[in-house]
Amino acid sequence: MIKKRMITVGIIFLACALVVGAIALISQIDPVPDPVEENLDFGLTVNDEGIRVYRFSPKNVEYMEISNPHGTYRVRMEGEQVQIVGYETIPLLSASSSGLFRSVETLTLNTVVDENCTNPSRFGLEDPQATITIQAYSDAKVTFYIGDANPTGDYYYMSVKGETAVYLMERLFAERYLKSVAEYCDKKIYKTFDLASDFRGLTVKSPTLNYSFRQATEEEKKIDGIYFSNIAMTSPYQWGVEANAMETVMATMVDLSADSVVQMCVSDKDLAQYGLDKDHRTEIVLSVYADPNPMMYNNVTYPYFDSTKPTGQYSNYTVTYWLGTTVDKQVYVMFEGRPVVYTMPSDTFSWLEWTPYRYCTKLLFGEYLSNLQSLSVTSADGEYIFNISGADSEDKDDLKVTCGDVSVKGDSFRDFYANMMGMFPSGEGTMPTDAEEILTISYTTTDNVTQTLKFYPVDSRNCLVQVRDQAFLTVRITEVNKVINDTQKLLKGQEILS
Repeated sequence: MIKKRMITVGIIFLACALVVGAIALISQIDPVPDPVEENLDFGLTVNDEGIRVYRFSPKNVEYMEISNPHGTYRVRMEGEQVQIVGYETIPLLSASSSGLFRSVETLTLNTVVDENCTNPSRFGLEDPQATITIQAYSDAKVTFYIGDANPTGDYYYMSVKGETAVYLMERLFAERYLKSVAEYCDKKIYKTFDLASDFRGLTVKSPTLNYSFRQATEEEKKIDGIYFSNIAMTSPYQWGVEANAMETVMATMVDLSADSVVQMCVSDKDLAQYGLDKDHRTEIVLSVYADPNPMMYNNVTYPYFDSTKPTGQYSNYTVTYWLGTTVDKQVYVMFEGRPVVYTMPSDTFSWLEWTPYRYCTKLLFGEYLSNLQSLSVTSADGEYIFNISGADSEDKDDLKVTCGDVSVKGDSFRDFYANMMGMFPSGEGTMPTDAEEILTISYTTTDNVTQTLKFYPVDSRNCLVQVRDQAFLTVRITEVNKVINDTQKLLKGQEILS
């Protein structure tokens, strides 16, 4: 009988080790348990070797109550999902929270440390670290106690209420019941979407910030180069957004993970201590058109997947984040109105320190040379109109540029235009009183749309740029002077330096 029991225990040990990766699994889950009768509240069986097996069907369990030094909380099944009572709106780590149930759904106890224990304090069971009570919808109930870790630290002592035997429970399982609710909270706090196809809008509001972006309309994309990136800034300026800047922002927002959970079930009166109250927080609102309930994202299980909702049904939805005080390079964050305060590295949101002009497109709105039919440059030296043809040819020698009777070198004109395209805003400013423009650039596309930029000196280093009667961006005066000087070099047939 002893030999037979040793073989049986060895087989159970090996099977569970392969499934859950435990090295020495004594108190284990049967990886493929036999079906439990739906009318079985809670059952104890003793097999031929005297091994105790406790089993229950989650369908028949009203709740599981866990008490440990972190407090007392209840866990129940809602359909196929595990919920912690009172925390239903808080996303949980699905595998870990499910393990709270699954770890004791079929519990085999085959190592008895003391069959008739008369001194439970030896094992930490007089005042246990955790108490687990499984309550069926009927009056059936069973309670387990988890005591101290054994000397090796690989197991914990455990007992069953009403019994005198002390068992070993494998550490992997025991420590699940020693955790706080916060440790089961999912720290991924993003909603998945794709910038290129799903983005619809972004607003940022705080006591010091107020700006917003939206997807450009199809009409704007067709007729106005200012929306070359397909995204428009609507506040504080009406301006096209520089694509790289927005991609930097969105790369952050599509993959946010918190470092810690500070408080769960936080109430409105508690928000001020985190700087998350209405008068102090920064609010970020994303608007997207996407699948609000994907099972997978980038081959990773999506943390907010809900099997009760259909996937693949794209719709408009918004995602809201609140950012509070920064302490020790960690910022307090709330997500989607859920009553959870997280912390994240504050540099995750370093883009909030950018001034709005950082998002603005190049001054020439990203028009390719192949899209132009003419370009004019006006300065104190005069007005020069360059007529362009053949720029869309695959053969660069087909580019023909003339200015009056002068034929301009194609390669030099390409370099000239590339330098002009490289002019980015360097800051923001206001129109100087009685300012006179020192440079005007106008260009007409092959669709006969004309854009004009006017440059006014602000100081010895900067010029103000006026576009479509808007004047707020500055550019370095050295770049303006280079355009003026390079215009004369073109006419003289000289090389243009980048």
